[in-house]
Amino acid sequence: RKQRKSNGTKGIKLLHDKPSPHRHSYIINYLTEEGINIIPHPPFSPDLAPCDYWLNDYIKQNLTDQPDEKSLTRAVSKLIKNIPEEEFKKTFDKLLERMKLCINNHGGYFEHSIK
Repeated sequence: RKQRKSNGTKGIKLLHDKPSPHRHSYIINYLTEEGINIIPHPPFSPDLAPCDYWLNDYIKQNLTDQPDEKSLTRAVSKLIKNIPEEEFKKTFDKLLERMKLCINNHGGYFEHSIK
Protein backbone atom coordinates (compact mmCIF):
# COMPACT_ATOMS: atom_id res chain seq x y z
CA ARG A 1 0.00 0.00 0.00
CA LYS A 2 1.26 3.42 -0.91
CA GLN A 3 1.44 6.02 1.85
CA ARG A 4 1.70 9.74 1.42
CA LYS A 5 4.94 11.37 2.49
CA SER A 6 4.97 12.47 6.11
CA ASN A 7 5.66 16.09 6.91
CA GLY A 8 5.81 15.43 10.62
CA THR A 9 3.42 17.51 12.65
CA LYS A 10 3.91 20.81 10.80
CA GLY A 11 0.66 22.14 9.40
CA ILE A 12 -1.58 19.76 11.35
CA LYS A 13 -4.79 21.29 12.60
CA LEU A 14 -6.19 19.84 15.83
CA LEU A 15 -9.87 20.20 16.66
CA HIS A 16 -10.60 19.46 20.28
CA ASP A 17 -12.71 20.74 23.11
CA LYS A 18 -11.10 22.10 26.23
CA PRO A 19 -11.19 19.61 29.08
CA SER A 20 -8.54 20.23 31.73
CA PRO A 21 -5.90 17.83 30.30
CA HIS A 22 -6.06 19.57 26.91
CA ARG A 23 -5.42 22.98 28.51
CA HIS A 24 -2.38 21.95 30.56
CA SER A 25 0.64 24.14 29.80
CA TYR A 26 2.74 21.09 28.82
CA ILE A 27 0.20 20.16 26.16
CA ILE A 28 -0.20 23.70 24.85
CA ASN A 29 3.60 24.19 24.74
CA TYR A 30 4.10 20.87 22.93
CA LEU A 31 1.45 21.67 20.33
CA THR A 32 2.94 25.13 19.78
CA GLU A 33 6.52 23.80 19.49
CA GLU A 34 5.38 21.16 17.00
CA GLY A 35 3.60 23.76 14.87
CA ILE A 36 0.19 22.17 15.44
CA ASN A 37 -2.64 24.68 15.03
CA ILE A 38 -5.46 24.36 17.54
CA ILE A 39 -8.92 24.95 16.11
CA PRO A 40 -11.10 26.22 18.97
CA HIS A 41 -14.19 24.17 19.68
CA PRO A 42 -17.11 25.20 21.88
CA PRO A 43 -17.57 22.96 24.92
CA PHE A 44 -20.59 20.66 25.16
CA SER A 45 -21.45 20.91 21.45
CA PRO A 46 -21.91 17.37 20.12
CA ASP A 47 -23.62 18.81 17.04
CA LEU A 48 -20.24 20.32 16.11
CA ALA A 49 -18.06 17.37 17.16
CA PRO A 50 -17.01 15.11 14.25
CA CYS A 51 -16.73 12.14 16.61
CA ASP A 52 -20.38 12.56 17.56
CA TYR A 53 -21.89 13.23 14.14
CA TRP A 54 -19.60 11.04 12.02
CA LEU A 55 -16.77 8.93 13.48
CA ASN A 56 -18.75 6.84 15.97
CA ASP A 57 -21.29 5.89 13.28
CA TYR A 58 -18.50 5.22 10.76
CA ILE A 59 -16.86 2.79 13.19
CA LYS A 60 -20.17 1.04 13.96
CA GLN A 61 -20.94 0.62 10.24
CA ASN A 62 -17.50 -0.70 9.31
CA LEU A 63 -16.47 -2.78 12.30
CA THR A 64 -17.09 -6.51 12.43
CA ASP A 65 -17.76 -8.46 15.63
CA GLN A 66 -14.65 -9.11 17.70
CA PRO A 67 -14.16 -11.97 20.16
CA ASP A 68 -12.45 -9.98 22.92
CA GLU A 69 -11.31 -6.54 24.06
CA LYS A 70 -7.77 -6.90 22.66
CA SER A 71 -9.11 -7.85 19.21
CA LEU A 72 -11.60 -5.00 19.35
CA THR A 73 -8.86 -2.49 20.18
CA ARG A 74 -6.73 -3.71 17.27
CA ALA A 75 -9.68 -3.69 14.87
CA VAL A 76 -10.73 -0.13 15.80
CA SER A 77 -7.13 1.12 15.51
CA LYS A 78 -6.76 -0.51 12.09
CA LEU A 79 -10.10 0.87 10.93
CA ILE A 80 -9.22 4.42 12.00
CA LYS A 81 -5.76 4.25 10.39
CA ASN A 82 -7.35 3.16 7.11
CA ILE A 83 -10.09 5.78 6.85
CA PRO A 84 -9.79 7.20 3.33
CA GLU A 85 -8.63 10.81 3.08
CA GLU A 86 -11.81 11.63 1.16
CA GLU A 87 -13.89 10.67 4.24
CA PHE A 88 -12.03 13.25 6.31
CA LYS A 89 -12.53 15.91 3.64
CA LYS A 90 -16.29 15.22 3.51
CA THR A 91 -16.47 15.30 7.29
CA PHE A 92 -14.79 18.68 7.60
CA ASP A 93 -16.98 20.05 4.81
CA LYS A 94 -19.92 18.90 6.96
CA LEU A 95 -18.34 20.60 9.97
CA LEU A 96 -18.21 23.91 8.11
CA GLU A 97 -21.85 23.47 7.07
CA ARG A 98 -22.81 22.72 10.68
CA MET A 99 -20.92 25.76 11.95
CA LYS A 100 -22.79 27.99 9.50
CA LEU A 101 -26.12 26.48 10.61
CA CYS A 102 -25.16 27.03 14.25
CA ILE A 103 -24.34 30.68 13.54
CA ASN A 104 -27.54 31.19 11.51
CA ASN A 105 -29.55 29.73 14.40
CA HIS A 106 -27.76 31.98 16.92
CA GLY A 107 -26.20 28.98 18.66
CA GLY A 108 -29.54 27.22 19.00
CA TYR A 109 -30.68 23.79 17.89
CA PHE A 110 -30.15 23.21 14.17
CA GLU A 111 -30.24 19.43 13.60
CA HIS A 112 -33.66 19.83 11.95
CA SER A 113 -32.01 22.02 9.27
CA ILE A 114 -29.52 19.35 8.14
CA LYS A 115 -30.33 17.60 4.87
